[in-house]
Amino acid sequence: MKTGMCLFIAAMTTSSLAIAQERVTPGNHYLPADRIPWASEAGAPVELGALWGDRSKGEAGTLLRTPAGFQSGLHSHTADYQAVVVQGVWKHWVPSTGEGIDVRLERGAHWTQVKTQLHEDACISAEPCIILLLNKEPYKTEYPQQREK
Repeated sequence: MKTGMCLFIAAMTTSSLAIAQERVTPGNHYLPADRIPWASEAGAPVELGALWGDRSKGEAGTLLRTPAGFQSGLHSHTADYQAVVVQGVWKHWVPSTGEGIDVRLERGAHWTQVKTQLHEDACISAEPCIILLLNKEPYKTEYPQQREK
């Protein structure tokens, strides 16, 4: 009986340590702006800069950089996200509800978007726009014609 209890306690301690180790921050992380790995997004005149994580696999922080005058067209995403304007003036709206249609999002502004809801975005400033995107679940951009397939 004592041997069984000792083995049980040892197993519980080992699993508790493993869980605790997963929660420990691996250390500080720094990414200077000139080292952001910018990459073009297929089929769009925008660039993505991964800050942490991999947005296609799960939680991530990604910068979106667009030229002045950029218009996204109707699209949705496979995950909820939050966004913050870093540079430029942005517009984000949901055509089906009219939500956000008259809102100018200037530097420091924040919005959220629920997954699968069709919406549009535009950089309405004379300067390029940079947006910080934050997602917790795997994130992919989809256009209505992609959904029909």
